[in-house]
Amino acid sequence: MHQKYRITYLETIKLIIVSLFLLPVGVWAQIDDDASSELLENFFRDNESATESDAQLFLEYLERLQERPLNLNTATREDLENLRLLNAVQIENLIAYRDQFGPFLSAFELQAVPTLEIQDIRRILPFTKISSELDTRNTRIIRGFSSGQNELQMRFGYAVPPNYSSSFGQNTAVEGRPFASAIRYRHNFDNRLRFGFTAESDPGEAIFAKSNPQGFDFYSAHLFAQNLNKTIKAIALGDYSARFGQGLLLQTGFSPGKSAETVSIVRGGRKINAYGAFGETFFFRGAAASLNLGKHVELTALYSHRRRDGNVQYPDSTDQEDADIIFTSLQSSGYHRTASEIADEKALTEQVAGLSASWQGKNGQIGVNGLYISYDKPWSPSPAAYRQFAFTGKTLTGTSIDYNWRWRNFFVFGETARSDNGAIAAVNGLLLSAHRNVTLSAVHRSLAKDYQSIYAAPFAESSGGNNEKGLYLGADIRWERRWQFNFYADAWRHPWLRFGVSSPSTGREFLAKLQWQKSKSFLTYLLWQTETKESDSNLEETPGLVENRRDRLRLHVISKVNRNMELRSRIEVTRYQIGDLKASHGYLAYQEAVVKILGSPLTGSIRYSIFDTRDYDTRVYTYENDLFSAVSIPAFAGRGSRYYLNLRYKPRKWLILEARMEQTNTIRAVTSTGTTGKKRFWKIQARFKW
Repeated sequence: MHQKYRITYLETIKLIIVSLFLLPVGVWAQIDDDASSELLENFFRDNESATESDAQLFLEYLERLQERPLNLNTATREDLENLRLLNAVQIENLIAYRDQFGPFLSAFELQAVPTLEIQDIRRILPFTKISSELDTRNTRIIRGFSSGQNELQMRFGYAVPPNYSSSFGQNTAVEGRPFASAIRYRHNFDNRLRFGFTAESDPGEAIFAKSNPQGFDFYSAHLFAQNLNKTIKAIALGDYSARFGQGLLLQTGFSPGKSAETVSIVRGGRKINAYGAFGETFFFRGAAASLNLGKHVELTALYSHRRRDGNVQYPDSTDQEDADIIFTSLQSSGYHRTASEIADEKALTEQVAGLSASWQGKNGQIGVNGLYISYDKPWSPSPAAYRQFAFTGKTLTGTSIDYNWRWRNFFVFGETARSDNGAIAAVNGLLLSAHRNVTLSAVHRSLAKDYQSIYAAPFAESSGGNNEKGLYLGADIRWERRWQFNFYADAWRHPWLRFGVSSPSTGREFLAKLQWQKSKSFLTYLLWQTETKESDSNLEETPGLVENRRDRLRLHVISKVNRNMELRSRIEVTRYQIGDLKASHGYLAYQEAVVKILGSPLTGSIRYSIFDTRDYDTRVYTYENDLFSAVSIPAFAGRGSRYYLNLRYKPRKWLILEARMEQTNTIRAVTSTGTTGKKRFWKIQARFKW
């Protein structure tokens, strides 16, 4: 029966319409997360390497600001950059206006700031305030250990991992049961002092048994303080994230790439920050501090010593008695379920030391940075032509110079880095406020094929910060306060081979988004994107490189029926073509209901999706609302349907209970490892605040 079942475009429209009438009356959801969910979707929609930790830290920062809003009259440039809701030009214009005319008197005055439109102001208002109070710190920070806000978060979920058998006594490659569990405690005082701990286990990982007799698979703790006095800007102990410059040397925190936020291209914010997410890879463990040495000089130093997951290779003792023990790769999944994953767990010791000094003026800053990385075993990747210039050995050192500067309507920024093999990488960019309603952006990157950096994450097409030369141009155009047009064009070249590409290659990408907001209750946008990359041909009659083109078109509508209900609808179509071969197609459509009954402690959301893609190349990504600090961005491939239901119950100010249930019904799989049938996942979460 399933084999004969076909989902057509007409049936999709029918099912969406029908779903509107089948929505349960008793389903409720929050409608106050528009700003954060919109940004997360724009930033993470096409970033397959994005992790839950990236979004988790971002969402938690916004929640802290909802409880204690950022004062726009005293906020620093770094504070505004950390907000992630304004681009660099808007931040500079806001600071320049404040310097020229004095403190803001009310939120209405923000409309006088060049490039700040009504939708931008509405987006930041839930997290900011206008206050004339002096930002004095009369309370000693030592009292923050006993005063402030506390939160205990407990999460439990169910998901069947790969290679798991539910039959009693049957062999399985997975060590643990199909349950996920996590617990986290956080303390926050005046946004100056934060500390807490995290414990987490993924589905399939043993807990208090076998390879984890100590309990959870992952433990983390942090202590972070900022604005202690005029000298100590920030200090971190335990686990923390860090960044230098534009990410050529170091970027472990939130680092969005190309997206519909076409002028959000600058890496910025504090150089060190607390880390309390569930992710097990991209953070440091040790100590770091940022100091103000006088009015214009800032010095940041960091040190990290931690165990990392890696694929370690041992020599054959009969033939290579004196051979070194090496590792061929770092593992970043954080999973320790199977014998091979457990063997890679904490197999390496990594030490990182960094130093950054910057001079900061009224209109910008210039800094110098250095980073040293050491492993207890030599890194020796498996031989491959595209890895010819990859890092090998035990130690790696890098240095860089970064800058950003504002002059009139121009904002320029960049970083130039050098690895210890002499290779150079550079990223330079420009933001131009050409008109009150027009912002233009440009980024040029020249990343040498032999540049080496473990923690690089600059603004670029590919990860790793090397083997790429390209130019990105973007625009953000608004008119009549209802229309917004975003566009970017990006063209690049890879001077050396890449995985699956046996010669130098090129690529190009274009995105356009037209948005119309009729009123506060109705918004719609149309998004088009096309990307063309070269890869090796699989056809004997046409050897060499062939162009692979992926196109997608999306129509999205948000309609607030009333104060209690909001409907969100989407149709997205994809197309993929290799050379002159026949193109394949795919599509996704969903209907979502978001309702909030005033005065009710129970809220929730429900979405029903239908998808049909011919192959994995026409897969569709879509952002889904999830429990607090959790993010879901699944890839839809094959043919089937999916639904999820989120519920949130807040009977008291100090207690929030959340639950999520999702199910994917796959009728046709598109990969050899794909399976058909039903996949169900649920999780519950409790948050206690006091």
